[in-house]
Amino acid sequence: MNKTLLIGLREFRQRVRKRGFLLTSIGTPLLLIVIWAFTGVFDSSPGQPLEELVQANRPDNVIGYVDQASLIRSVPDPVPADLFRAFPDIKAAEAAMEGGDIGAYYVILSDYRQTGSVRRISPQLPTMPPDTRWFNWMLIANLFPDAGPEQIARLRWPFNSSGPEFVALSPEGKASAEGNTMLPFLVTTAVMIPLFTSGSFLLQSLTQEKSSRVMEILLVSLRPRQLLSGKLLGLGALTLVQYVIWAAIVLLALVVTGRGASQLLSGISLSANELLLVAPYALGGFTLYAGIMAGIGALSPDMESSRTWVFVISLPMMLPIYLWQPIATSPNGPLAAALSLIPFSAPVAMLMRMTSTAVPIWQIGASLALLLITGIGMIWLMARLFRVQTLLSGESLSLRRMWSALKG
Repeated sequence: MNKTLLIGLREFRQRVRKRGFLLTSIGTPLLLIVIWAFTGVFDSSPGQPLEELVQANRPDNVIGYVDQASLIRSVPDPVPADLFRAFPDIKAAEAAMEGGDIGAYYVILSDYRQTGSVRRISPQLPTMPPDTRWFNWMLIANLFPDAGPEQIARLRWPFNSSGPEFVALSPEGKASAEGNTMLPFLVTTAVMIPLFTSGSFLLQSLTQEKSSRVMEILLVSLRPRQLLSGKLLGLGALTLVQYVIWAAIVLLALVVTGRGASQLLSGISLSANELLLVAPYALGGFTLYAGIMAGIGALSPDMESSRTWVFVISLPMMLPIYLWQPIATSPNGPLAAALSLIPFSAPVAMLMRMTSTAVPIWQIGASLALLLITGIGMIWLMARLFRVQTLLSGESLSLRRMWSALKG
């Protein structure tokens, strides 16, 4: 047991000072905080006054318009009076644009009241022209001439900047949260990264020790299974430290920005009991993928020959990330349910579902049981590969060699 602890402590000390670990531990939460601060992904507060939204972006050029529907009778506040210029027909507007008098022009088609058809003509095709918001305001004000600025604002933006409130009913008939389809992706990514990086560290450690012949020295005084247990223990502690660093950075960000934890979690429909399930899913995911990485590291002569295998093995865990949008929009659908029950994708898929809706308890229980059983079984199976002749072999990794090693 002492030797196992020594190996775990050695592994922890080596990896905790690595640049990659520090970058992942500090850089990832900082990136999520930047998204939170500048795009409002986690923001549930009301938006800024709608008048400010209109006044935020004014085009550099004058914009023309041709009103074939005889709709525009006045330029309402707060639209600047010199921002738009009326033209009697398309030819006049085209000539003005070619002469550089206007940057673009709109054509309100004669059937606008029936179809809402408006065209914007410009020398280049912009992705989001700033004048569109202004022109929309002017159209609404002329469609409803008796409406005041607040009524026009409600017509222009029926939701506030945070969008509608999505409510998910729990089995008790409670639990509501503000919807955000991007949030499940961010939360599960934050859970997945430490799990996968810890398995990668284990693979790197084994292949580096084999290529540098340090493995031969270690196996003089260690049993192979003691080596495996020590490395798993050390990297498990490293993953725990990574989560603690993330939590500390998030709490610091909450203090600096003056936002409470309840506001940060307002878009996550997780109850207190479901939050407690994050730990066993993280533990099960670490056990499963660390065991797989250990097996690859035991059979691979060097890091280069194992890269293809790492990519193939990581695909099941990455699959829910690739499919995060259909899972978030239909969290109780067959695709989401299947991915959350398969152990290799369950740590990510189930957390993504729980972030979006109330998952049936039997599915959570079945998923967690399958994940933990598969993880423990994988560790037991990969431990069969930790023999002196396997660890010190310089043969290339293949399915045939792996099967032969497992059979003993």
